[in-house]
Amino acid sequence: MPAGDNESIFRKLMTDKFGETCLSGKKNFSLKLEGFDNVRISVDESIFVNDQKIFIEIDSGNMAKLLAGQYALLNGMYSGDKSKAIFLVIHYYRDIKTGKLYSRDRTLKNLNAIQYFNSKVSWIQFNAFNLEEFESIINNVSSLEELVQKVWPNNA
Repeated sequence: MPAGDNESIFRKLMTDKFGETCLSGKKNFSLKLEGFDNVRISVDESIFVNDQKIFIEIDSGNMAKLLAGQYALLNGMYSGDKSKAIFLVIHYYRDIKTGKLYSRDRTLKNLNAIQYFNSKVSWIQFNAFNLEEFESIINNVSSLEELVQKVWPNNA
């Protein structure tokens, strides 16, 4: 299924459960590097609850290495409190031959590797789920605050 379709499905899942105002929309980040054009990235969706920010990327194509690059760029461009932010990946990818949903393990390993290469800096936290795992979480919470607690890495 095309990426835009999966993003729409995600938005419907969230708004059906938490209401029309639960999502804070796509977020864009940019940085002007000396001698280069602006570098720009975005995340597909976001949720802001109290002082916590969840930057959500919907992965439709089995792209752990691209997600790792996006995570590295996001960390360089994000100027807010990194301890209050999380990069959350929801994998919609399903293997065409087996029908099996993507495992989050490869994404988590790649994001851990990015931090490993520069362990002296502060990083945005991260987590990843496939669609079924995320739907299970959604079905077992009753508020956005509870959802944040379930997807935050120290609580998941």
